[in-house]
Amino acid sequence: MNPKLVFKRVLKSRFIGFFAFVLLTSCQPNTDSQAELIQRALHEPAAAMQLANQRLATAQYNEALYWFRQAALLGNNAALEHALQLQQRVQGRLASAQWLQQQLDANAIAISAVSDAQRAILGLWAEHQPLVSGFKHAQGCQLTLQPVISQQLGADTWQRLLQQWQQDRQLSQLPVCFLSVYTVNSTELACTENSDSLIQCQYNVLNSLVAKGTFSQLLVIAGRGKAGYNNGIVQLPDNASLALLRHEFMHILGFVDEYQLAARNAQQVCQPGVIYPNVIIGNDVTGYLQQWQLTREDITLTAVDSCQVTPLQAYRVVSQANVMRFYELELPDLYFQLAKKAIAQPEQLMPVQYYFAYLARQQQNWPQWQQFMQQASAMGYADATQALAL
Repeated sequence: MNPKLVFKRVLKSRFIGFFAFVLLTSCQPNTDSQAELIQRALHEPAAAMQLANQRLATAQYNEALYWFRQAALLGNNAALEHALQLQQRVQGRLASAQWLQQQLDANAIAISAVSDAQRAILGLWAEHQPLVSGFKHAQGCQLTLQPVISQQLGADTWQRLLQQWQQDRQLSQLPVCFLSVYTVNSTELACTENSDSLIQCQYNVLNSLVAKGTFSQLLVIAGRGKAGYNNGIVQLPDNASLALLRHEFMHILGFVDEYQLAARNAQQVCQPGVIYPNVIIGNDVTGYLQQWQLTREDITLTAVDSCQVTPLQAYRVVSQANVMRFYELELPDLYFQLAKKAIAQPEQLMPVQYYFAYLARQQQNWPQWQQFMQQASAMGYADATQALAL
């Protein structure tokens, strides 16, 4: 074999071995340094911060959160702020609040390490604070709502909504009052944050508020997800708009949605003989006109999809699509007039106390059932009076 060729092969193999050695030796100290850094991070906040920043730089958010928390538990207040901000981005505000509350309860983190502003953002209130004053209508309070918030964003949103309500051409004319906002810890109310589903909260924590309240409806602004109205509770996300509030408020007055209802809701709503302000079920036009003291010329029957999953056809009483079809749209003048008529008969509107009596009955808490049912009856709600007479 050619000696030069042999020399080149030997030289090439040595270079390959050299580069392999360099690669191995360059990686090994890095592995050792990471292991050493992790060991130090168990006791040194600066090392934990270094690991957290490394993981954050490579988008390993859960690992970054772990090491920010570790640094926070070792006394680094800056790490605590980073941990809370990152957890809110990754897991949501409720999860962040729950973790922080656990650390405070265990004295793993000092209360002094968390500013009042941070606590308010997460909804860990020291006590119930009237962050937004109430509003009393000049014409009196035919209907009174109790706003409830669980985090600072909810308070900010409600302050904006209340101002917009008073400036709205139609809503400002309604004799509706709002009490001062009531704060409850987010970890107690525990409203869900799933954007694809209705917001659900632990309403039972409001028992004492409802028991002593001088209101008939709750307005809960907390959590994230789809808004809704049910059983005397308007539930809004904490970034709600006035248009969304207006839509859900109309449900208090008995207005029903003019889009296709889910099967379960349709079975309840689409009953012959039941009269709603904005929708006629079937062909009972005469009964509708008598109920609302209207003439045939006042309405324009237009088919809607509300009862599409049932055998019955539903008709709205105006021609144009409106707030009950798409909440961003206008409130027709006829609907506004019907809203005023509904508010003029507040005893016809189910109070939230009636629902809380139902919850008490489920728990077989009969003294509480009696209290809530008596409250609902005192408001003139006929079903409550009948329930007490049984």
